[in-house]
Amino acid sequence: MSQYDPTLSVLGIPDHNIKVAFVRHEYRGNGVRRRQYHVIDAELTYRLTRCPLCGFEALHPNGFYTAHVRVLNGVEMPTVIDLHKQRWRCHNCYHTVSAKTPLVQPNHTIAAHMTERIMKLAHERLPVKTIARIIGISASSVQRIIDQNLKLRPARRLPTRLCFDEFRSTHGMMSFICLDADSHRLIALLGDRFNRTIKNFFIAHYSLADRTRVQTVTMDMNAAYQTIIHEVFPKAQVVIDRFHIIQLAARALDQVRVQALKQLDDKHSRPYKIMKTNWRLFHQTAPDAKHKQFLFGLNEYVTQQEAIDIALDTEPKLKQTYETYLALHDALMVKKHPAELANLLATYEPNGTAMDMTIATLKRHKVAVFAAVTSPYSNGPIEGVNRLIKSLKRSCFGFKNQLNFFKRIYQITA
Repeated sequence: MSQYDPTLSVLGIPDHNIKVAFVRHEYRGNGVRRRQYHVIDAELTYRLTRCPLCGFEALHPNGFYTAHVRVLNGVEMPTVIDLHKQRWRCHNCYHTVSAKTPLVQPNHTIAAHMTERIMKLAHERLPVKTIARIIGISASSVQRIIDQNLKLRPARRLPTRLCFDEFRSTHGMMSFICLDADSHRLIALLGDRFNRTIKNFFIAHYSLADRTRVQTVTMDMNAAYQTIIHEVFPKAQVVIDRFHIIQLAARALDQVRVQALKQLDDKHSRPYKIMKTNWRLFHQTAPDAKHKQFLFGLNEYVTQQEAIDIALDTEPKLKQTYETYLALHDALMVKKHPAELANLLATYEPNGTAMDMTIATLKRHKVAVFAAVTSPYSNGPIEGVNRLIKSLKRSCFGFKNQLNFFKRIYQITA
């Protein structure tokens, strides 16, 4: 073995048929692409006498062919192996054969182990140009390798529990995403969220028997989706995500609080300071009624419950809305009993606030809302995937090509 063989070990190249001759630094390329490379001059040869094409032992050495193989960087600069491959010529069939190595595929100049490294870096949500700079190849080569190793394929079989949601993809467009509620596996990514697109996709890719096996579809209160659920999945039960129900009530509570603030003339009063600065107290379902703490804005030592009572005593509508919010939260998140929710919807008295619209919306989706009380499923998994998608867009500075974006989503969710 040559004294330079440890160089190959450092680079993770296990082929003992490669003999290193010497190592040098050299500038290559033209113009803005000209840069310094760590060049390893090596030779690939081994004994071969039988022709792999005709089978006769008629091979004779026929010189060498030099391939400039890009490998992972052992130093900060890009590393290239000038690999001189042995060639043989068959005197029987007159074909030419070149030496092969697991380092690189035939007719390729990027080492095979670089593909694995590129896919790992892509899984870390790095931009293509950053990966290219780390690996030492062009951004177009990185994108080509990602395209070759990532194929968008819908799931072969539909699970019995599905999650529906949408996310903002490219050019401000809203796209559709579907997940398995049990395994959290990605089922489908669609370029838009139109009912026609969603319906045609599931009907085209899955048989009626597969679609009939779907038992629940968890989603937010998007009325557009609900119109096609039973057309596509005949026996599916629509389940509205509990978080979105509470979020709807919380937004109504904030609107009523802001209206109460605008009606107060004394901007320095205790109720105004509490509703203005300590508005988060109204979203707590179990405020502390024992321990006093200093509340900034109010600048007093009071318990959380005392601060809430100070604000609610002056605003009857805000108090009714707050009590409705707490009752709705307890019925959905704590007691989880349909009778509690049914009693709340039946006994609610409209007071001309935003909570009236919230209760009317829940009554309109009564069946799906009641299913959310007893169902263990939610849109939590798909919201987590949406968070990963936002992180991917942020770290990669956005995507212009929707297909490339979907491939990266498929990679981080696979």
